[in-house]
Amino acid sequence: MARAPMSPFMAAGLACAGLLVVALQGLASGGDQEGQVFLLPSGQRAAANPLAASRSLSPLLLTGAAGKAGAAGVPSRTGSAGSSLLPFMALACAAAALRARVIRRAKGKPQTTSGIRVRKPKNNALRNCSIATFEELTTSKRYEPLVFRNVQRFARPKHKPIQMATRTARKSGHQHRLGNSGSTHAKKYRIIDFGRKKRDMFGTIETIEYDPYRNTRICLIGYEDGTKMYILYALGFFVGQQIIASNDAPVFVGNAMPLDKVPIGTMVHNIEMHPERGGSLARAAGTAAIVLSRENNSVSVKMPSSEVRLLSKNCWCTIGKVGRPEAQMIKLGKAGKSQHLGRTPHVRGSAKNACDHPHGGGEGKSPIGHRHPMTRFGKCAHGLVTRRKGVMSEGKILIKRTRKSGRK
Repeated sequence: MARAPMSPFMAAGLACAGLLVVALQGLASGGDQEGQVFLLPSGQRAAANPLAASRSLSPLLLTGAAGKAGAAGVPSRTGSAGSSLLPFMALACAAAALRARVIRRAKGKPQTTSGIRVRKPKNNALRNCSIATFEELTTSKRYEPLVFRNVQRFARPKHKPIQMATRTARKSGHQHRLGNSGSTHAKKYRIIDFGRKKRDMFGTIETIEYDPYRNTRICLIGYEDGTKMYILYALGFFVGQQIIASNDAPVFVGNAMPLDKVPIGTMVHNIEMHPERGGSLARAAGTAAIVLSRENNSVSVKMPSSEVRLLSKNCWCTIGKVGRPEAQMIKLGKAGKSQHLGRTPHVRGSAKNACDHPHGGGEGKSPIGHRHPMTRFGKCAHGLVTRRKGVMSEGKILIKRTRKSGRK
């Protein structure tokens, strides 16, 4: 049977090991090696080509004993120290060859540890583009029992087949995504267990998967009774980790418990606004809230927006911070990627008529004619607070959020 050809990396490793054998023999002989010729098992001289030398010395390395080498015709002067170091030297050479192979394969690919890879500017679309490395994912297959297609009708009620002139119809992109190829690349929704309904039962993280409907990752949890559920991915999660949702759960990343049981100063996410309604606060990538204090039946929590508000002590939360904080640093680079994500382009207000938008009208590139930009319905477009005054939950807000921009 024909032997498979030897790769150049393996040949280089064997050559290094052969040279080390020669060096060890020279050391063991006391330095009296000047003018000595080492013969190979076939009786020929050692070849100058390291590849040929490695192929010739490979039987010696496989046999491993210096005595066998001497019996084959090679002078056996290796001492006890050289014979003991020989296996370690061979392993070192093999490791160096493998390392060189890895380095050669990775040439041209930037090594990233932050989860983001910056594209090379081969064209204008890639000049300011960065993408995720997806290195935290452990599988590309989804758990089908927890997945379904979320069909969006885009302002087309079941009893009205025509398009309605509503806010949801604008910039919906239904004419682009529901055409002939509308179902080709349809996103599928993963059912997430925001309420952590499996109480007092340990679960194991089986996979870390991608979710097209959110900027963080999700984890598939397998519980002791055989059921499986998806939860949000938090910093520090790894496959095989044990998590539990219980009143007496330890304060560890991934465990869920009521706010009343969380120590002061702990970072939490997936917080319930109302008890037993599922987590609705601090669910985006890289977000977390901090438990500040306890009062009677309420717990003060600092939100990711810097707002401090009171929540019921019976509201459940998850320990830790939502994973993938580098999601805010990704740059799409071109408008086409936004359309691939489902964000269709929209017409500028200054390009419309005066009857269609407050910015419209005028000749050529006219100014908007207002003190601040407006929406299509005449509201402030830059951070105007639209919260109603006098609502019952107004007293729950202790410190309002810090506005980064816009009008009060």
